[in-house]
Amino acid sequence: MSFSVNVPPPLERSTVLRLAFMAALSVLLLGALLARLWFLQVLAGDRFAELADSNRLRTVVSQAPRGHILASDGRELVINRPALALSADRQLLVNAAGLPRDAQAERTVRRLSALLDLDEQTLLRRIADVRYSPFRPVPVAIDVAPDIVLTVRQNQELFVGISAETIPVREYPEGDLAAHLVGYLGQISREELGETRYVDYRGGDLIGRGGLEQSYETELRGRGGQEVFVVNRRGSVIDVQSRRDPQPGLDLVTWLDLDIQRAVEQALAEGIVASRSIVRPDGRSLPSTAGSAVVMDTRTGGIIAMASYPSYDPTEFVGGVSSDYWAFVNDPAQGQPLNNRPISGQYPPGSVYKIVSGAAMLEAGLVTPTTRVACPGSYTVADVTFRNWNPNNEGPMDLATALKRSCDTYFYDLAFRQWQVEQRQDTPDEIVQRVSREFGLGALLGIDLPGERAGVVPGREWREEFWLRYRDGYCERAARAEPGSFGQELLLDLCRFGGIWRGGDAVNMSIGQGDLLVTPLQMASAYQAIANEGVLLRPTVGRELRDADGAVVRTIEPEVLSVLDLTPAELRSIQRGLERVVMEPGGTGVGAFSGFPLAQIPVAGKTGTAERKPLVPYAWFTAYAPADDPRYVVAVSVEEGGGGSQTAAPIARRILEHLFDVRPPDAPGFVPGPAIFD
Repeated sequence: MSFSVNVPPPLERSTVLRLAFMAALSVLLLGALLARLWFLQVLAGDRFAELADSNRLRTVVSQAPRGHILASDGRELVINRPALALSADRQLLVNAAGLPRDAQAERTVRRLSALLDLDEQTLLRRIADVRYSPFRPVPVAIDVAPDIVLTVRQNQELFVGISAETIPVREYPEGDLAAHLVGYLGQISREELGETRYVDYRGGDLIGRGGLEQSYETELRGRGGQEVFVVNRRGSVIDVQSRRDPQPGLDLVTWLDLDIQRAVEQALAEGIVASRSIVRPDGRSLPSTAGSAVVMDTRTGGIIAMASYPSYDPTEFVGGVSSDYWAFVNDPAQGQPLNNRPISGQYPPGSVYKIVSGAAMLEAGLVTPTTRVACPGSYTVADVTFRNWNPNNEGPMDLATALKRSCDTYFYDLAFRQWQVEQRQDTPDEIVQRVSREFGLGALLGIDLPGERAGVVPGREWREEFWLRYRDGYCERAARAEPGSFGQELLLDLCRFGGIWRGGDAVNMSIGQGDLLVTPLQMASAYQAIANEGVLLRPTVGRELRDADGAVVRTIEPEVLSVLDLTPAELRSIQRGLERVVMEPGGTGVGAFSGFPLAQIPVAGKTGTAERKPLVPYAWFTAYAPADDPRYVVAVSVEEGGGGSQTAAPIARRILEHLFDVRPPDAPGFVPGPAIFD
């Protein structure tokens, strides 16, 4: 049997293989295409629908009318007022490079710059400002004169892309009164737009800068309006999809008394300027460079008035601050007028701190209210002599008398004895440091103002950390110093032993010197605690928040921060000492209050003179009144103002005269007190 097989020629077999390969490839490509379409339309359909919507929808957010800031009696510190403004349509006028889009835009820019008396480059920068939304007119001129607005409206064909509108701007009916408390507004920055707390803000929005405007930004701002526009592929609006009206911000009612605030600012400014005519023993005048004043309600912690000198004018920031004024307020030669010194200035407190160290010695059990301790003219620790402001030996005295006379050596002796006790302890109980914190020192009090600083309460741990941070510098400077000189010996000692808390440190701190730093607000609060039977309250400026109809939304209640661990007798000994400072012959504050009606309005207070070499000493006076039923605390500090009784106490006296309406009509202005450098 035989078989026959038909074998295709080689050329025909090759063609079949190619056709089969092409068919298989086509099937694979079709499958991949179908899989991709299925992914796009089914799995990712929602996302691409969202992206498609975002390509045709644009959201424009409008700011709500900002809440007002009011004094305690309802008088207005900050309000809104309508202002005429000219705005520019960025899409019509400039390109991505910030240059005129076409010849018509170039002519518009030229005409508007001439009308506003503004150079073209500045105008173009304002139009192209990236802080503003591209779908929202950019304000290029605020508080425009009505005749300029009329010119634009009557010649709209010459100003294509320019519109006139009325916008709300901040107004300050009281001018620059309470500037540091109020704050101002400024445009949000690019960096801030990236922060979580500003997630619903847009470029060009105004936010609080400093003061209550910043602290109560969320409440004052309200809820912005929102419009969702339908746009075509060129970005032109063709429809409005939705609109939400803005909700006004809440009004903030404060504890501030505007009449008292004005009197405090005037007394502080005039006192500082007048004190510059006081001639020091070396023949030079007091610098009195700057200062602070605080008036606090002893029962609530409410800030009735707070002044910082020098100050600034918040109206300069309406519509954008000028470069000249910004340079002025940031010029160190002008005394840093934007600095709110009562809460951010950190200074050695001097003898006004003695209520704290005195309370600590009572708590430590080293003395009782009746224990008498010597008051010599000097006190020596190792080979270092610490001197009393009065070089004469005044004999033994109790705590109240030591406060009255501001006897440094009384506190030196007790502080050194307490240091010795702590040196024998495995874990030292640093009682002065602990009591300082009970008085609110060394930590933020939490006042509702930005920029508060904590100060410094030094101790063993702080000393070691500070030394480790600066030890290398001490050692390097010691190596470069003149061999055998006092400077080299001092630097070598700091290089080797600078981390040790020594007896001299404790002695210095007991009278408010050394590395101790406090803010004027902290000292006002410490005296508030003494006046309020040992209860320290959180200081606040805000009192309540109200809606646009005047209904109270939230009341800011007084908050207890701490309660001093003092018996009634111990607390009374400190109170009695402060009364004797002002009202008993020999008290360091008596001279500054000569002629004051103390029988009618008894005053308890303390003078203080803090050294900060090589500067002239800082002057302090802190008081409360009436002493028998405390209502107000007054704290005054003057940088490089000499003695506390000399400069700060007379300013405080004038404030107290206004508080209780006992200032004679013909009373002179600032009258220096005696030059006691306690």
